Amino acid sequence: MKEGTKCCNLMQWLTFRKIMVDLDSKVDALTEINDRYEFPLQLDLDRENGKYLSPDADRSVRNLYTLHSVLVHSGGVHGGHYYAYIRPTLSDQWFKFDDERVTKEDIKRALEEQYGGEEELPQTNPGFNNSPFKFTKYSNAYMLVYIRESDKEKIICNVDEKDIAEHLRIRLKKEQEEKEQKRKEKAEAHLYTIIKVRTSPSPSPPSLSSSLRGLLFP
Repeated sequence: MKEGTKCCNLMQWLTFRKIMVDLDSKVDALTEINDRYEFPLQLDLDRENGKYLSPDADRSVRNLYTLHSVLVHSGGVHGGHYYAYIRPTLSDQWFKFDDERVTKEDIKRALEEQYGGEEELPQTNPGFNNSPFKFTKYSNAYMLVYIRESDKEKIICNVDEKDIAEHLRIRLKKEQEEKEQKRKEKAEAHLYTIIKVRTSPSPSPPSLSSSLRGLLFP
């Protein structure tokens, strides 16, 4: 949100996107912006007497937002990898969605380690007066999604099968059937034995000299 921006009507959810690249006019090339930016777990847009709201804004709505998901870019200007930290139910438990792998994560990993900027490694020899080693983080948040507290019951709700697109239901069913088939084959593997039978080799064909001898001297 730019300085001086006034909001008239705020949505049930807010999405903030971080500018990640800039054009360096000196070298005429894109450079990555990786400055440290700390974002809150809760965002109160009514604070300071509603300075972010326009005079025509609806003041009857409480504009308190809670962080729902953090989308992360890992890499550089010319490429990288994308994944997300999400709280599906806005509980204290975060999950990392990285392609097909979903793992539980704590709040430190989801928030503090995605602020960007530089990170300082602990000294290996604390007794010596060594200068700390700092390096630029290669992964940081590039998009944040906040949900308004008063509307979270409408947005975060149970999903029925009818709410899922048909092509996704078909794909999911096929994947489940393939998974079940592999599980069944693994469970029944001990019931079967592969036997390889080797038969005796066929007689060697007669040599050329023997064949000629048979023709010349019957």
